[in-house]
Amino acid sequence: MKYVSKSLENSISVTGIVNLHFFEFKPDFETKGEKHPFFELVFVNSGRMHVTSEDYTGILTRHKMIIHRCNSEHSLKCDSESSPEVIIIGFESDSALLDGFSREPVTLSDGMIKKLAEIIKEGRNVFLPPFNIPVYDMKKRKKQPFGSEQLLKMLLEYFLVTLVRNYSLSESAEETREIAPDIEEIIGYVSGNCLEKITIDELAFLFRTNRSTLCKEFKAATGKTLVEFINEKKFEIACKKISETNDNFTKISENMKFESIHYFTRFFKKMSGMSPSAFRKKQRE
Repeated sequence: MKYVSKSLENSISVTGIVNLHFFEFKPDFETKGEKHPFFELVFVNSGRMHVTSEDYTGILTRHKMIIHRCNSEHSLKCDSESSPEVIIIGFESDSALLDGFSREPVTLSDGMIKKLAEIIKEGRNVFLPPFNIPVYDMKKRKKQPFGSEQLLKMLLEYFLVTLVRNYSLSESAEETREIAPDIEEIIGYVSGNCLEKITIDELAFLFRTNRSTLCKEFKAATGKTLVEFINEKKFEIACKKISETNDNFTKISENMKFESIHYFTRFFKKMSGMSPSAFRKKQRE
């Protein structure tokens, strides 16, 4: 059998890291407006601080994050009674997908915060201290653990890709924006893999939880059980294939990975109250 190599595309590429800080601001600390040709990620781990930019003015509180877009003027100010603990990462990328995160802060889930922590940890293998001076031009270490710079780049790209997947305000995200971030991630995974065999045990393992918690939180967030949600997604795909293609029902059944046309027909009739042929006829009248 001849094997053919498949190329892989980069959705978000990080081409450089300018700085990577994790520190506690002093009360009443503030910066004047500045702009620069790279993105600046600002995450508040504890406390609160005021942010002003061309795209957003407001307060960042615990676990909220914003990404200032390239060449956008921005500044920050701390209250007299607050000493916020903050992560700031300046990085270069040509992805316009990140611009949306300059308009409104997002609250990161525990999983995303762990990814951010991995970036900070690896960053300390790449850069020399101090890490707690926000205006300091950081220098790279001459001696680094093997692959540190590549791993840092990969960790940041992984974080940003996951961020766009989970938090971008597409139409589907708008509909579920009140759902907890971890549930949003599960919804996205299930929606993209609903034609595969998905078990609750598999999902519990992948998303670091247990069966009972997963089922309870999913039902609370969506109003549906996992089985009901998966079946609705399958039904949506089936309706689209029947309405928008001329494929026969056997082919549709095979493409959707049903065991037989009999099971597909029974599933469709249960979901719609009519056979696939009756549905197609009705759609084309």
